[in-house]
Amino acid sequence: MKKTILTTLMVFLATTAGFAQGAKNLKFNEILVTNTASIVDEYGCRSAWIEFHNDAFASANARNCFLTTNRAVLNKELSAPERIKMMYQIPSGSVDTHIEGKQKMLFFADELPKRGIFHTNFTLKDSTENWIALYDANGTTLLDSVTVPALGENQSWARAKDGVGEWRIVTADNVTPAATNIVEQGEGKVAKFKRMDSLGLGMTVMCMAVVFSALAILWWLFAIIGKIFASTISSTKKAPAPKAAPAPEAPATKGDANDEEMAAICMALHEHFGNVHDEESDILTINGGESSWRMLTRTHANN
Repeated sequence: MKKTILTTLMVFLATTAGFAQGAKNLKFNEILVTNTASIVDEYGCRSAWIEFHNDAFASANARNCFLTTNRAVLNKELSAPERIKMMYQIPSGSVDTHIEGKQKMLFFADELPKRGIFHTNFTLKDSTENWIALYDANGTTLLDSVTVPALGENQSWARAKDGVGEWRIVTADNVTPAATNIVEQGEGKVAKFKRMDSLGLGMTVMCMAVVFSALAILWWLFAIIGKIFASTISSTKKAPAPKAAPAPEAPATKGDANDEEMAAICMALHEHFGNVHDEESDILTINGGESSWRMLTRTHANN
């Protein structure tokens, strides 16, 4: 009984270990060909890089798997040793090849394998198409492959989501080496416009259209405002000015003297003070129509 239980436990552990350490869930996730401003390796150098993603929740191990850019390995008539000679084998004996579930691993395609296990013996070609394949440790089982189109500097070819989804070009600002892809958010409008209008002709036409449209709207508004003011001023000029009401004449007050009466008064006073008349009483009476004036004077004795 104990022997049966022990055997079952060993089989279970072997199966679990095989599942945990297998490489069948490794997928290409993002590739950058021309690296002039992206991530650097441990030597401070920039080169093309290839990112794996472990699409399972269990851990995986990339040791002894093969990477290649040689399409000749697709020939089914080749034996495993013949195919292996055309590929780069990821070294074993290092814990660094262990990938946790849903995690990533980065390789530098710099043709310098002596720098470490993450440096391949091949490079990727700039400004042209690149085919990359990942084979299992047996050298015959193809785990994943991808054809990378010609890319610009610091652009990458990435999946829409980690490990799954469509591939698309990612701009330099959105590449994510050894990190979660963010291309599912879509290419930014500015980046897309820049890519589609690299010479700026579309931007120039758009700006000119906006400026001329604004000028046309302003001209139309000023024309309407001018017509409104002109109509207002014209109606104001045509309207007759109201006549000023004549000033009312001051009513004649009883007792006021006219010019002739004033002249008579002045002459009488002149004669009186000039001693050119006979001695009279001190009451001077002047009859002038409806008005009567009396003045009291002192009696002057002419000696």
